[in-house]
Amino acid sequence: MVAMSAPPFSDADPQQLADGLRLSVTRLARLMRQQSDTDLTLTQMAALATLDRAGPMPMGTLAEHEQIGAPTVTKIVDKLHAAGLVDRLPDERDRRVIRLAITPSGHTVLSEVRARKTAWLTERLAALPATELATVADAIALLEHLTTPDRRAAQERRP
Repeated sequence: MVAMSAPPFSDADPQQLADGLRLSVTRLARLMRQQSDTDLTLTQMAALATLDRAGPMPMGTLAEHEQIGAPTVTKIVDKLHAAGLVDRLPDERDRRVIRLAITPSGHTVLSEVRARKTAWLTERLAALPATELATVADAIALLEHLTTPDRRAAQERRP
C-alpha cells in the first residue's frame, strides 16, 4: 500500500475539512457501490435496505423514509416486486392499505451485496498499519457523532 502523505488539513479549518471529507466520502461511496455487482440501482437498494431494517410498511411510509415522491416509489417497488425482492401484503387492520415486505430473495440479495462490500473494505483495511487502523477507528466514532441528530435541537423544536 502507498504511504499516506501528511493531510493538507492540519490547520483544522472547518471548510477545508468539510471539502476534504465530502470528497473522500463520495469516493468511498462510489467504490463501495462498484462492489455491489447487482442490477439494482442505488435507490432500489436503499428501499430494500429500509424494508429490511424497518419491516413491512405502506408505500407512502417507504417514500417518506427514502425522501422520494409517490410516483418514484411506485416505480421502484414495481421493479423490486417484479424481481421477487418485495411482496405486497394486505394490511391486517385496513384492507385498503398495501404493506410492502422484503422477501427471502430480497434478504439474500442484501446479504450478498453487504458481504461483497465488507470483504472489499476488509481487504483494504487489512493492508493498513496498526496506527492507521486506530485512526480509522477514531474516525468512525467521529463520523457517528457527526451523523447522529442533535437530541437537544430536536427537543427544542418540540411544542
